[in-house]
Amino acid sequence: MKSRNWIIGLLLAVALILGAVASVIIYVDPYFHYHGPQANLYYELNNERSQNDGIIRHFKYDGMIIGTSMAENFKTSEAEELWGTDFIKVTFAGGTYKEQNDNIAKAIKYNPDLRTVIRSLDYAYLMDGADKVRDDLGDYPEYLYDENPFNDVNYIFNKDIFYKICLPMLDDARHGKPAGITSFDDYANWMEGKEFGPEAALIGRTEYKEPAQKQPFVDEVKEMVKANITQNVTDLAKANPDVDFYYYITPYSVAWWGSQKELGVMERWFAVEQYAIELMLEYDNIHLYSFNNEFDITTNLDNYNDECHHGDWINSQILGWLYSGTDQLTKDNYKDYIAVEKDFYTTFDYEGLLK
Repeated sequence: MKSRNWIIGLLLAVALILGAVASVIIYVDPYFHYHGPQANLYYELNNERSQNDGIIRHFKYDGMIIGTSMAENFKTSEAEELWGTDFIKVTFAGGTYKEQNDNIAKAIKYNPDLRTVIRSLDYAYLMDGADKVRDDLGDYPEYLYDENPFNDVNYIFNKDIFYKICLPMLDDARHGKPAGITSFDDYANWMEGKEFGPEAALIGRTEYKEPAQKQPFVDEVKEMVKANITQNVTDLAKANPDVDFYYYITPYSVAWWGSQKELGVMERWFAVEQYAIELMLEYDNIHLYSFNNEFDITTNLDNYNDECHHGDWINSQILGWLYSGTDQLTKDNYKDYIAVEKDFYTTFDYEGLLK
């Protein structure tokens, strides 16, 4: 009898402890799984894969900025000043077209007020498979993304979240730290400590070789592009005509183009891009841009941290261009855009970058 009472007492104690842990995590909710920020706490935004889903579900906004690391340096304050509406930024470093599109679809589902989506379309991902996800970047915390309440035990009984996040947040509040949340201008911004310029952009390159062979735009590649763009870009625009999608093809540096020429895939890229543009221009609510022909940007390696990633001053410029309509692609001008782009990057003196 004593043993039985002891076991019951132990179980009750464990239940009370677990209940207390769960209650704290649910109340604080650092990943916004159940609600938005508590008015008396300060929230650090520092985990895209864990926090973006909750931001999408529970924050108030009319516009969103989404994309890869190419979009992480956008400032929502600048977008809000231009568009005159509330923005969130929910970027996913390395996120594929599918990952981004799935989260835009979720935002539309949970927020009927969403009217403006700003999204980077990474040039290098145009030929990806339609269902590709970046498993190499770590697992998504699926228990935060799905609708299954039972696997929430992975969240509400997580000792790291309890001890390393929730308790310090409550302690900060007790000591008078002002409530609030990391600015979306600062969230995911990777500028601090980064170096820009030819040495960074050329990453030790000493020469550009002639390609061993050139890769054509074959039917198999065309079908991959069609599947990727249709499933992960245009279908959502077709289903949501009241949402304006400001999409732009990311302006990589001229050094990236030199690498593609060396690999023998430059001509294929131009054909892939043209085909993708044609697919997207079928929808009036997709406002499509490319800044690859802003040669003052792409040829100035002081703008780049590597072959692809530009500084935040370029993100600010891009927002202004998106709003003003600069470099917008249309059915009337996209072929001229491709012709100018192709002529410039196929004839550029890449060896001159190394002098």
